Amino acid sequence: MKGCWRYVLGLLAVCVGSVGAADATGSPDTDAASRRQASAILSACTANLPREKMELAGTLTVRRQRGFILSENAYRLELEWGATPAIAAVTLFAPGSTTAVQRVVMTRDGRSASLAFFSGPDLAPAEPPSLAGRVGGTDLTWLDLTMDFLWWPDVRLDGEGDAKGRTCDIIVATPPMPIPGCAAVRMWIDRKLGFLMQVEQLDPQGEPVRKMWVQSVKKMNERWMIRDMEVEMMGSGHRTRLYVDRLILP
Repeated sequence: MKGCWRYVLGLLAVCVGSVGAADATGSPDTDAASRRQASAILSACTANLPREKMELAGTLTVRRQRGFILSENAYRLELEWGATPAIAAVTLFAPGSTTAVQRVVMTRDGRSASLAFFSGPDLAPAEPPSLAGRVGGTDLTWLDLTMDFLWWPDVRLDGEGDAKGRTCDIIVATPPMPIPGCAAVRMWIDRKLGFLMQVEQLDPQGEPVRKMWVQSVKKMNERWMIRDMEVEMMGSGHRTRLYVDRLILP
């Protein structure tokens, strides 16, 4: 598991490495060092993404906080980070059905990325969604599933914090282009194991408007990966659970 992302499910990514938290003096030198350290963490992770083609499948379940299920959709994620350009594709299926209703394909060449969107039972080409747009009726957005913020160049360390009892380095990333409702993203990365433990979407006042956090991890096909995540839009009264049922390798 040393020194790299071991797996990515769009939002299911695992990296290993340790970088100390930034000094909080606020001096220009400290600020520059904070940005360099944060950039080094993300560059090391993305540079070591697994290159082989792979596919994950699972379910997105929206439920009220007391457990009542509002909706449940199957999804499929196809990854080919070794391709030129790299490809990540997400397909969402109708509730209780194998009929695809939405598909987004992200292609990435270095830091440059583009989205292609397909909608309806015939998956006809459609206008690409905003990265902040919600996936179906879930709390997830396309930003979550494409993990675009891993490539944003404007990043800095923001000290350290705790996530599920794990000490984490915190990275704040600012989008290179305006995204409605998303002024920045704050990430908690496990200092010892490197798991991406928690992500918050921040509004212009720096307040979290959505939160995504790890519930469990599991070893599949000799790979450590996030098995179960929760996503909540603050104040919505419901949460979305993203669960990985299986990993498929060619």
